[in-house]
Amino acid sequence: MLKHVVRTLATTLVLSMGMGVGVAHAQSPQPTTSAPPVTMGQINLTFYVATGAVVQAVLEDLGHKVTVSEGNHPTIYDRLGKGEVDMLVASWLPNAHGKLQAPLASQLVEATTLYEGARLYWAVPAHVPVSAVRSVDDLRKPEVAARMDKDIIGVGPGSGLMVGSGEVMKRYGLEAAGYKLGIAPAPEWAKRLGDATASGAWMVMPLWQPQYLNAVYPVRVLEEPQGVFGTDRAVVVVRKTVWENWPARTRTVLSRVQLGIPVVTELERQIVVDKKPSATVAREWMRANPDIVKAWFAP
Repeated sequence: MLKHVVRTLATTLVLSMGMGVGVAHAQSPQPTTSAPPVTMGQINLTFYVATGAVVQAVLEDLGHKVTVSEGNHPTIYDRLGKGEVDMLVASWLPNAHGKLQAPLASQLVEATTLYEGARLYWAVPAHVPVSAVRSVDDLRKPEVAARMDKDIIGVGPGSGLMVGSGEVMKRYGLEAAGYKLGIAPAPEWAKRLGDATASGAWMVMPLWQPQYLNAVYPVRVLEEPQGVFGTDRAVVVVRKTVWENWPARTRTVLSRVQLGIPVVTELERQIVVDKKPSATVAREWMRANPDIVKAWFAP
């Protein structure tokens, strides 16, 4: 049953993105003359890698030589503030990354919004009955706490997910109910959800969208009545001094780049599940969606 769900979800995403066989390739755009090199900051989670690969491909097609600088959330924002990276793909605003970006806001330009509706949340495997666990509040129920895995494991030190999850723990009194919040490497974090789905165990998964796990495993988002997590947009931010020195053509094209949550989810799934190089995934999607890419590069 699980394999059927996974196959159906993946097929639906691919078809919705126009990635079927026989789609014409986009024509290669003419590079921008005198395009300066770019150091692109990228947070080291694979859904950022997916969007970064597309933005990198666009900049390269405009004639820029792109170097990628990767790190966790605090590290990349520190590099952005020091001018060690020229841009960040991408900042979640106004909530998840708001506090990290606030000290740098006057130095930055919002170049484009890659997708709307970015969300952080806690979820449970779909086999956990909604009658028992509908919201974060329900985790305190004695009968739920007795069955639920008490280790709530997230990913990304210093991320909005973990900062917000710490606040959720406090506001809902979950430590008193025996829960502990921790961090694990991304593969271990993802494996926990896979294991729970296979075994029927009850667990809580700090998660977000876009995220490939939403397309691979059936999960249900928990209601969060106090509204700790908000809804964001994913913005490519560029240092003002860099933006002003870029060719007008680069600024125009980059400002048109939009992807959407279903696209990013599928690109990340191919990177993680299919083990395809991010550059390959980005280029294949661009070739399979020539009309979208031509609109970005239109005169």
